Amino acid sequence: MKRDAKQIVPAFCCFGIVDECMFRCKMCEKWKEDISVKSREALPFDTWKDAIFSLKKIVPDPSSFVINFGGGEALLRDDLLELVRVANGEGFITNIASNGWLIDEACAERIAHSGLRSINLSLDSVSAAVHDELRGKPGATEQVFRAIDHLRSFSSKLEIGICSVFYEANHKDILSLTRWVQKNEKVNWIVFMAAMQPNNTDFDASWMQGDHGHLWPKSRMKMLRLITYLKWLKWWGWKIQNPYYQLDAFKKYFWNPGRFVKYSTCNMDKAVHISATGDIFLCFRHEKLGNIATDSIADVWNSETAARARTAIHACKDNCHFLLNCYFEKEYPFQFAKRY
Repeated sequence: MKRDAKQIVPAFCCFGIVDECMFRCKMCEKWKEDISVKSREALPFDTWKDAIFSLKKIVPDPSSFVINFGGGEALLRDDLLELVRVANGEGFITNIASNGWLIDEACAERIAHSGLRSINLSLDSVSAAVHDELRGKPGATEQVFRAIDHLRSFSSKLEIGICSVFYEANHKDILSLTRWVQKNEKVNWIVFMAAMQPNNTDFDASWMQGDHGHLWPKSRMKMLRLITYLKWLKWWGWKIQNPYYQLDAFKKYFWNPGRFVKYSTCNMDKAVHISATGDIFLCFRHEKLGNIATDSIADVWNSETAARARTAIHACKDNCHFLLNCYFEKEYPFQFAKRY
């Protein structure tokens, strides 16, 4: 039965507040001019602040709702932590995704004083030879270690997580990285993501056969065994944040990336995505709802444009980054897993 859009409330939110980054990651081309943003200017602080106020109007319980601040490298925005304070003041849970490069002692102190709830630091291997190469930045690995030390020295409450992506180059290092997280008392969790077409490139369903194909794991059986083992470690209480059903979706994806991993429709109909220039989307692959410079999130959430976007999302069968890695919702009604 078709859901009434007016009964839908947001379940996921990402403010993609910065498009730029100082890294030259193999899996992301955000260091290049954005193919969709071009030369449009970033929005002022007050516009983003108003967006937070507007979002609160359609979120039933901000105390259980996360605003994710991402990029690019989100910390490149000077007033980011002021926005974190605003979001905290409105009762939201706040999270920042970062490569860690800008987190020195002074930055860590500002983060602690902002009241940020959690931060995800990108780390694909404890081996500098692997992580630095993937991220295109010598010293990236050691800087993540330093960033963790700086952050923890100023706050015992801040939740520090590691975000790691499954690639051909690092799949052999995933278990050693997971063990390192498990033993490191300063780190709260590790969360995994699946390899996707690099950011800031034109959509190509067969990207893993093209110029970026070196990112894709060569052996699907090895990936299935690895993820199954990670599920077992999670069952034993290891600090793996992914829910079991998301790990199962990863297995299906690596076995056959062309087959939609969900039995039901995509759940991006409940997502709020805002680009660095303020464009409002449910999903970036579908129709734009408006812009926070001129439109209220609360007003566009149940608009006719949003209804059209939801119809398109329900018909979409792409295993995209947003579905698999950002907000993977458990199936309902629940079904027995099928063999694959």
